[in-house]
Amino acid sequence: MTDTELIEAAQKGDMHAFSQLVERYQRNVRACLAVRLNNRFEVDDLAQEAFLVAYRKINDFDGSKAFGPWIRSISFYLLKNYWRKHKPDAVGGSAELQILIDEEIGLKYSDNNESDSLAALKVCTKKLDEGLQNIVQLHYHDGLSVAELTEKLGVKHSAMTMRLHRMRDQLRRCITETRGACQL
Repeated sequence: MTDTELIEAAQKGDMHAFSQLVERYQRNVRACLAVRLNNRFEVDDLAQEAFLVAYRKINDFDGSKAFGPWIRSISFYLLKNYWRKHKPDAVGGSAELQILIDEEIGLKYSDNNESDSLAALKVCTKKLDEGLQNIVQLHYHDGLSVAELTEKLGVKHSAMTMRLHRMRDQLRRCITETRGACQL
């Protein structure tokens, strides 16, 4: 089923349809939170809370929008509240800097340009060679750590981190070019 079909079914009370949405997006939501939090348990709690909020507000969801950005925006809102409640006392700490950075990103990153970036990412990922596409799948979709990747693919840690760095740089340049071409 498509996301739209699942959302419509969930809006009619179909919990199985909503659970399929959770299965599709839970890794993405957890990944967005995990890069901003050090505690895996807090990541799990916030991700779970994001899906609970989404379930309670599913009837408010605008079907013309994509579900992914919506659930991530809920996650970021919960993360912002988490940081506010757990704000460190020291001024100038890394947590405060991360909050400022995320707020700046939030100001510049709307649903529209997120959709553009996501579309560009899909195009650019397909331009990667097969080996790098496999790494993208294993690391970002399947959630394998760098250590797990090195073991699975039989390469040294330093080689894997260099591949990841080069791949991200290649994707960044391609996305910038692709989005620039779309705006002309």
